[in-house]
Amino acid sequence: MSDNTVTLKKPIQAHGDEATTLTFREPNGDDVMACGYPLQMHGDGSVVPIAGVVGKYISRLANIPASSVKSLSVTDFQSCMAVVLPFFTGAAESNPDPVNED
Repeated sequence: MSDNTVTLKKPIQAHGDEATTLTFREPNGDDVMACGYPLQMHGDGSVVPIAGVVGKYISRLANIPASSVKSLSVTDFQSCMAVVLPFFTGAAESNPDPVNED
């Protein structure tokens, strides 16, 4: 299982089939322009996810209809959010190649 795959605790219907896992692709500029930024930043430095925007990303990045996202359990929505948000916080960046010291 890849880091971008969520195993659902409660299966959902998507495209007429039962889905037990969701695999997310990396977002691109078109996704950001269509969905907006999924985090709200406050003056005190805190960052809060915007559930509606995160839901749009879940739909686009996992290629499921919005109606399927709406049927996710809260636990599964949070698991999906944990995959989506690191793309926007820098946590999803891969580590640079180690320096080869000969």
